[in-house]
Amino acid sequence: MAEQLLFSLLLCSLWSGLLWFATQPLLKKFSALQQWPTLYWCLLMLSFLPLLPMPELYQHWSIPSVLLQDTVTSVQALAAQPQHPALVKPAVNTGFYWYITLSFVSIVSLLLLWRLVKQWQQVQQLIAQAEQVDTKLLLSQAQLALLPPSFEIRQTQVAVSPFISGWKHMVLVLPAYVETMSEQQRQLLIEHELVHLQRRDPQQLLLLRILVALCWFNPVLRLIEQAFIRSMELAVDKAVLQKQPEQALLYGQTLLYSLKQSQAEQMPALMPGFIQSNASQSFYQQRLQQLFQPAPELSYRQRSRTTAVLCSTALLLNVGCAQLSFSPPPQEWLLPVGKVPITSFYGVKHPFRQNRPHQGLDFGAKRGATVKAAQKGKVLIADDKSLHDRYGKTVLIDHGHGYQTLYAHLDDFYIKAGQTVEPGQPIGKVGATGRVTGPHLHFELLVDGKQQDPTPYLKL
Repeated sequence: MAEQLLFSLLLCSLWSGLLWFATQPLLKKFSALQQWPTLYWCLLMLSFLPLLPMPELYQHWSIPSVLLQDTVTSVQALAAQPQHPALVKPAVNTGFYWYITLSFVSIVSLLLLWRLVKQWQQVQQLIAQAEQVDTKLLLSQAQLALLPPSFEIRQTQVAVSPFISGWKHMVLVLPAYVETMSEQQRQLLIEHELVHLQRRDPQQLLLLRILVALCWFNPVLRLIEQAFIRSMELAVDKAVLQKQPEQALLYGQTLLYSLKQSQAEQMPALMPGFIQSNASQSFYQQRLQQLFQPAPELSYRQRSRTTAVLCSTALLLNVGCAQLSFSPPPQEWLLPVGKVPITSFYGVKHPFRQNRPHQGLDFGAKRGATVKAAQKGKVLIADDKSLHDRYGKTVLIDHGHGYQTLYAHLDDFYIKAGQTVEPGQPIGKVGATGRVTGPHLHFELLVDGKQQDPTPYLKL
């Protein structure tokens, strides 16, 4: 369990890296995508695609029920003891190390999550120390009509960027230096934060921070988080200026003034604000450039097509990765003991078997002759206990796609259960164990759990 989970998380990290680098040329070619935050949520969801079970990736090993029946004396099913390691017992030693690794990953995730909780508490403490302001004094009637029922505005003496916080109860925090701004500048700042509120950016950013903390081992998620914040701010700037494009110059001056007044070390990192503490200088240059050279609007059709292309490509690549572990059905089957006489064909009735049809081929090889695997596969049984004692020492190999081969009445084994064998690899010696009249190899071919005539598959 731990090994599979860690392997899936590693695949998620590699897969998210491929998605991230694959979308960079798309973002450069279509600059409007940089102002569409939903794109990064799509990337986040697609990053966890490897956690879904891939087709043909997992195979269930089973013993055909027909081999568990005594076809000589009765048709009562007997209990089998499959010998494949996946069916018997786990590898205890390696499993212990996998659980240790998973525990380490979980502990670091919890520690980072606890750090987020402490940051949230610091933000709430800052809000609690701020002075409440009458919303009717700062907002117009149109703005008040768009507000949720539980909303308030507070003013703090700490030199931070204006920000909005909360989950259900939303609070807009304004720094004291907004009093030094003009009325138009204050309204632009407030409008910026109200757009964040309408877009539910505080909730989105909080969820994203929690996800990044839990998946700290995936550095691509942090890149997606930073890109989402940049895209979120660019989209909000554009939404504000769409209502009042003539205020572009004043909006830029407000941005620069707020950037100068804000102290990065005191700014809350969990909440969206007019100024981002971890943003680079190039990001603010991009914001200022957009004020006077806005990127083209992304139409609904373009958004739908982009989402469809990303999802389709991801699903196709997921199926393609699954096929890396997928091998085609066997086409050619090797003779298990070479060119030797067939002493009993499939379907032949004999008094020795109480006139029941023969379920395989009997190769009249000498005792000690080498028995070889007819095709590549996984050894499920290599003993004389799992099946009825009439088979004697038996090897059962699963070749995938429903094909299995059985080699009975052996004298000795060269392989063991759980081992992968190649075509023509020696697996044992011809013997006379079990219910026989003399040394020979009893060979059966099963397809989807039912015995088939091996003759059409072999070059006799």
